[in-house]
Amino acid sequence: MHTIPQTSLPTGAHGFTAVNLDSMTATQVAGTLPGRGPQPRPRLLIDCGTLQCLRTLGVSYVVSELLVLRKAGADVWLHNVGPVLARCLHLLQLSRLFPTAGTGV
Repeated sequence: MHTIPQTSLPTGAHGFTAVNLDSMTATQVAGTLPGRGPQPRPRLLIDCGTLQCLRTLGVSYVVSELLVLRKAGADVWLHNVGPVLARCLHLLQLSRLFPTAGTGV
């Protein structure tokens, strides 16, 4: 995980941490998040346009990973969401849980 430059973030947003689900599982990422308490929820940004696991393991795997991150207490934003993932999130009524910070190809 690493902090990403302001220019890559959604308009008016700051304090996001980029997460690559190809290099770490959601469970591993969740283990690095601060425990629930008075501090604000961690804000994660996932670039779906570069995820190999989306192509190799499928949409259901990625959705499961997103839900693990959410359950761990993180706010998750998605960037470069393709039409298939966007449609699945909509059908599963998860679009509001995972806002997008850019459009896919």
